[in-house]
Amino acid sequence: RSDLLQTFSAFLSLFCKLLFVTMANDLSSPAISENGTINAHDADKIQLKYPEPSTGSQFKEFIKTVIRFSGDLSSLTCPAFFLNGLSLLEYGTYWGDHPQSFTAIPAATEPQERMLEVARWFMSTLWGSYASRCTNGLNEKKPYNPVLGEQFFCKLGDVDCICEQVSHHPPISAFYLEDEKTGVSLNGHCGQKSKFKGTTIRVDQVGRATLYLKKWDEQYVLDFPVLNIKGFLTAASYIDLSGTCTIACTNGATTVMDFLPKPWFGGESNCIKGSVSYGGKEYYTLSGRWSHKSYYSISGDSAKHLLFDADAEPMAERVTPPLEQQHQYETHRLWGPVTEALKVKNYTVANAEKSKIEELQRQLKKQREASSEVWNPTLFQFLEDTDKGDQYVARNTQLKDRMIGHHDLDNGAWTYSKSLHQRGN
Repeated sequence: RSDLLQTFSAFLSLFCKLLFVTMANDLSSPAISENGTINAHDADKIQLKYPEPSTGSQFKEFIKTVIRFSGDLSSLTCPAFFLNGLSLLEYGTYWGDHPQSFTAIPAATEPQERMLEVARWFMSTLWGSYASRCTNGLNEKKPYNPVLGEQFFCKLGDVDCICEQVSHHPPISAFYLEDEKTGVSLNGHCGQKSKFKGTTIRVDQVGRATLYLKKWDEQYVLDFPVLNIKGFLTAASYIDLSGTCTIACTNGATTVMDFLPKPWFGGESNCIKGSVSYGGKEYYTLSGRWSHKSYYSISGDSAKHLLFDADAEPMAERVTPPLEQQHQYETHRLWGPVTEALKVKNYTVANAEKSKIEELQRQLKKQREASSEVWNPTLFQFLEDTDKGDQYVARNTQLKDRMIGHHDLDNGAWTYSKSLHQRGN
């Protein structure tokens, strides 16, 4: 009987290891070791789920490069077949995917109710940011690395959106959204630190966003979740979120939201749990799935009320200026030739056009270095947390100290030079 139990135990242990590798990494390939890692020389054994016939071998060569690379993956040059046709700078527009949620925040009369509306708006930004590019049989791919000084302008309903690439090494995108009529604005910046871990690309998002409500003279600071890009090794990438996000307000209200990765054994993906508190009291609990339906419950009551339904509400249209009216460094004009080539899967032309852009940037960098020129953004300025004489900065710094389990919030905030909070009454 003892021998039988030991045999069964050994079998169960082996079964769990194999199941872990298969489920945690979305792979069932001989190239993957039992501890969930892969060596570059084994990349050829990987079975791609959705390979394009002409790019399978190129993709495996790119996998080998990623596996061998030990630094920040954002510095790698990515082949055209693995690009999604969007500039990373455009991702700032996802904060305004549902402008009605953004502009409705100031209407709530109680502090805890406004914080709930902020949580609702935040939830409305997640599907576009992290799931919208993986629907209808599509997979997550890499965006263009924005060039220094690249700009993007659009309108989302009543909300104006302005984005600028304020740094290239490290890559940092700044964004600003505003509806002057309702008196709500958002300043934010985001950079990425990417590492290949096991069979997943982990992306730590650097930066923060500051929401301002003119009617209430309130500021809200929030940070970003960790991105785990899974399925990369089989050309079937998607994003899974993890970590804790905090929204802290000058009125004392706080939202804490935990992102729960999909369990190894069963369970749903993209789940969240959280709470909204004010004055030391928890008013609401949060639950559901950020990619589908999320809910809130009033404290002490088990009944669930809909917070946001990502399936029911379409993303707002991005209304941009006509191409002929855009300047040289506006995103759609700058990357237009690359995007058009990607649409018809002409990767030779896409690579050539992409190389033209990158080579010009290298030349411009050399010229600036030769003349000791210091480049500065035209639309945004960096406000360091140490500037205690500025009320906006001082509030941000105080709120930053209240963040729970925060990641790299940076030592200041990129802020639009004509931001709503600077314009007075």
